[in-house]
Amino acid sequence: ETVPEDIMTSSIDYRLYIEIGREDGTWMDPKWGASGKRIEFTSDISFLVPNNDEADLSLADSDVVAKMVKDNLSGKSSAVRRLDSPQPARLRGGFDQMRCHGGGWRIDAGKPGRSSTVRFYVDVDGTSEGSSTYGDISIPKGCLYFSLPCFNNSVRQLSNKEGIVTVRQMGWHTGWRREESRIVGVFRIVPIEQARKRDKF
Repeated sequence: ETVPEDIMTSSIDYRLYIEIGREDGTWMDPKWGASGKRIEFTSDISFLVPNNDEADLSLADSDVVAKMVKDNLSGKSSAVRRLDSPQPARLRGGFDQMRCHGGGWRIDAGKPGRSSTVRFYVDVDGTSEGSSTYGDISIPKGCLYFSLPCFNNSVRQLSNKEGIVTVRQMGWHTGWRREESRIVGVFRIVPIEQARKRDKF
């Protein structure tokens, strides 16, 4: 008898409050966001975690693992697990939407006595460049990357401080052509029940 997936996994749910726009020090194209315009939006996400050690359906497949950042080459990292984004992102207070296609997450262990870091990404459709709505700012299609301190090696206890949003794009800023991390904005994360009470949706 097959056990339903929702019995084999559970989720830790949050709302992302994301502000896309030009940040100091970014390697994005100089024309991108030069006007200072910003795109603010929310995206609800679920960190999938296992309920059953015998059949861990929260584990990510090879495609998701391949898209994760390689920022912890010398440290210890958890397995990569799946991240769901069940609803489209809400832009312009809900007047616009952007499809999201889930992603992946892992925890990079900190040094003894230090917090660990959760790293995750969400795959998004993005927004069109040069639109009359957003001007010279756009959300790049593909993966948006996020990281935050977490405590007790758990996504149940994430920092409420502001973090940065990045994308991966090819460039020469490091001295040779390679995939670079480029800052495209900032974000905060709030537990979903708290966010729903505050936002009324």
